[in-house]
Amino acid sequence: RVNALERPIRQTHGKRFPSAGVLSEIISLSRNTFEPIAEVVDWKHPRFISFTEPIESVAVEYDRRKRLANSMDFDDLLINLVKLLDIESVGKKLAQQFEYVLVDEYQDTNKIQAEIVRRFASVHHNLLVVGDDAQSIYAFRGATIDNIMNFPKLFETKKEKVAIHKLQINYRSTPEILHVANHVIKANVR
Repeated sequence: RVNALERPIRQTHGKRFPSAGVLSEIISLSRNTFEPIAEVVDWKHPRFISFTEPIESVAVEYDRRKRLANSMDFDDLLINLVKLLDIESVGKKLAQQFEYVLVDEYQDTNKIQAEIVRRFASVHHNLLVVGDDAQSIYAFRGATIDNIMNFPKLFETKKEKVAIHKLQINYRSTPEILHVANHVIKANVR
């Protein structure tokens, strides 16, 4: 017996169902941003709005089949690590192992990754992140500039202060490239 998800979904209102690559992107982005699939479809692929319910069904079936196969994808590794860290005894024990936590390219982390970083640094509070708020380029994969923009607010406490050290000299680009880049981002209010 062939279930509805295995039958080809041809067209709705003259539109073709999204490819496997697009489905994978939508499902992954939904999981990494904590946004419902409907929101991701509306934001990233509005031409597939009419397929939102079938896409949600594909996501449910994908999860079911992974469980049946006793397997995980990369998103599951991140999500399940957060679930593991939710168990107080496990989370504390793991965090105690990380006396120092260093994250490079922090501007390109997504919400799940930032949560893992926060939890790993929750015992010793020795966290160093490196990033450039003007170079966040992975929003299409769920990264959020809010992680680096709100870093002081998220990690500063009454006892612990956040220090920001700005590196103002660029040794990798020519002045002409920097001038163009700075002109492009000049209008960015954040």
